[in-house]
Order: sequence, then C-alpha cells, then structure tokens
Amino acid sequence: MLQQWSNPDLIRHTKESVRLVNLERAYDFMDRYGLSGLVASSPTNIHYLSSHSGVSQWMGRPFTTFAFLPRQEDAPASLIMPRFTLYHLDFQPTWMPSVQGYSGPLQDEAGDIIWNDDGSPAADQNANIWPRRDGDLNGRDRTLLALFAEYDGKLSATPIYALRRALIEGAASQGKVGFEDPRIGAWLQDAGLSDLETVDATNIFKEIRMVKTAPEIDLLRVAAQKNEAALDYAIEQIEPGIPLIDIEKAHARKWGELGGTGKWCIVNINGLNSGVVEAGDFMKLDSVGSYQGYHGDVGRTVSVGEPTDELLRRIEANTKCSRVVYEAIKPGMLFKEATAMFADLMQQEGFFAVSSPHCVGLDHTDQPFYTTEPFQKRLGDGDWTFEAGTVFTLDMPHNEVGWGTSHVEDMILVKERGYEGLSSMDTSLRIRPVS
Repeated sequence: MLQQWSNPDLIRHTKESVRLVNLERAYDFMDRYGLSGLVASSPTNIHYLSSHSGVSQWMGRPFTTFAFLPRQEDAPASLIMPRFTLYHLDFQPTWMPSVQGYSGPLQDEAGDIIWNDDGSPAADQNANIWPRRDGDLNGRDRTLLALFAEYDGKLSATPIYALRRALIEGAASQGKVGFEDPRIGAWLQDAGLSDLETVDATNIFKEIRMVKTAPEIDLLRVAAQKNEAALDYAIEQIEPGIPLIDIEKAHARKWGELGGTGKWCIVNINGLNSGVVEAGDFMKLDSVGSYQGYHGDVGRTVSVGEPTDELLRRIEANTKCSRVVYEAIKPGMLFKEATAMFADLMQQEGFFAVSSPHCVGLDHTDQPFYTTEPFQKRLGDGDWTFEAGTVFTLDMPHNEVGWGTSHVEDMILVKERGYEGLSSMDTSLRIRPVS
C-alpha cells in the first residue's frame, strides 16, 4: 500500500546531516577498551552519535531510541527509533546509513505473539500508520508518505529487537559492546544475543567527547556568543530593587529571542540567590544556555554603583592571571596544572583564589566523572588532559563571608598552538548606575 509513495529523492536529506561524532577518536577508544561497538541510550549521546535529536527520549520516554556505532568501519551505523517518530528525520536528520524502525509485535486472533524463524517477534507492519484522506496531496504529504514507504516492511517489533538487528548487521552481536545502561545489554542477551558482553561506557562517551569536531566547535562558538549576549542583556536590567530571580528570567527571555534555551543564570550576592538588589551590592553572574544541544557558559561580576578598590583589583587580577594560564595551556597539559598555576599567580597578586577547569559541550561539564564509590574515592577533574580540540572554561568563582561574591569565566578552545576565546573574554567589571 505504501510502496506507491516511495520517492528516495524526496527523503535523501534525512540521511545527510553533518556528523558531530569524532569518528577517529571513537574508533581509538573502542580499540583501547576492546569494543566492537557503542550503544547510546541517553538523549545527549544519541544526539552525539547520530546527529539526530530523539524526540521520544527528550520527552522522558527512555529506551525508545538508540544510536549504534560499530567499530568495524564498513559496517552500518544505525539509528533506532519508533515508526511514529520517523517524520522527525525531516528536520532532525541523521548521517547514519541505517535507520531501524519498529512498531509493535504482530498478534494472531487469539492475541498471541507471532514469532519469526530467527526467534524474534514479528512486527505489525500496519501499526502506527496515520489515516489518509483521498484527494490531492501536497509536498509535505508526499514527503511524509515517502518516509513511511522507505521503512515499510522493514520494521522490528520492539526497540530491543530493532537494536538487536542493528548489532547483527553491524558485526557487533558477539563481542564487547559499550552501553551507558547495562540493562540494555542484558535485554539483548535475553533477545538471543547470548554471546554479547556488556561494558559500562558512561565515561567512554565522555572521554570521546572531550575533543570536539569542527562542526561541534562551530556550534559551541555560536552558543558561547549567544549566551554572552543573553548575559549582557540580563546585566542591563540590573538596578536597585530588582529581584535576583528577575535577572535570571531576563537571561532566559533573551535566549528565547536568540533561538536557544537559557539553562540558568545564577546570581549570587554574598553567596545567596535570594532577595533584591540594593545600591552598593556587587554580585556573581554565572550563566549557561544551549544552542542545538551545545552549551554556552560565561561568567561576569557586576557592581551596582561605584566599586571598591579591592573589587576592581580582584577582577583585574582574575583577567590578568587567567590570560597567562590560557597562554600556557597546550596539548598534554593536565587540568590540575592549570588550576595550580592560576592559584599561584593570584597569590602573587595578593589574592586567595581557586579555579576549576571543565570541558563544555553537549553537557555543561563535558568530561568523565567517577561512577563508583564517589564518597570514598574520587577521580579528580584535574587528572584530565588538555588536547587540541578541547573546549573548556576556567571557572573562577570566589565567595568570602564578610566580603562578597565575584566571578569570571569564558569559553576557550585549545589549539595545537595557542588558543581561541569562543566568548569575548571581556572580563572587565560591569558597573551599573544607581539613579
């Protein structure tokens, strides 16, 4: 019924997305851990591997969408998704050559599931088909029907059996496969892949993502600039009497106008986020927003009225010392070396200060974290290494009881030689007038 609407030209764009994943690095880490593939089940990693944003996952429907990247380079990478969301490929395309759709299990008249010869449940190929009126169809109708026709007769019964098919076709059904959630591996074993070995890949994904591809850097540059524009707008609203929550709302409002999403704008006066602004206050603004899944992260300090000499000197020192650290960072340097260098430089300027470098990307903190015994043993963020393609911030918040709260933060790209500020790096103290 649907094959009459088949039109590969109409849907070619659904497989022509820019590839976000760092394939060379992903292959390297799969080799390092002896993996024959990686399976993404979280919205963030599905987006990273496939370039497709799985709407079901973002809705809070776990295990409805997966992305599978095989180690064997000539094996097909696969996006697994429900048939009823196939239309999202029109505006959220993928680069992956294989899309494995699923509907629901086929049942006989008694309601019993019909099984295929390979031990998988037969799929109901008529499920999730939208009703159609007779008459002329417009271009959107034809594109939609062409999408359904492309996968007609190829559906699996469930997401796990669709993923099972992807692993078999991707030459990864009998080896070690990395999963964010080990339950998925167990479900695949129950579905007949008895020789599959599950490996926890929570941090493997994070390790791969620590070095960005050129398309990712482009998105992060835009995210940084948009977030800074939203932060500048929020700062312009600051005056005595404004509730701190309204400053955060201003940041979010501007992000909406700029085509992204404001995540947070933490406004601290003397370490707290409550109350209203008063003349003479100074405050930390730590702002984060996202554009097409990638995060912008910028921090500034604002004084309402004339600042004290000490505040001016601290912000000037933050700017001076952070620039020295940025200049010193090169591929191979440890995060903790940058942390120690900043603290030492600030001490030479007469200030106690701490910093916390963290990667920025699809997550605000886009680097591995300790996943077992976090309160007895912790893998420090400082143990990670800067590489060419690392995008990070040197987070420099300071709160001192009896004095107040300040902050400086910009997004930095590490290059083979030198660095690039993805945000403006204008860390000067912002001074708001008191009428």
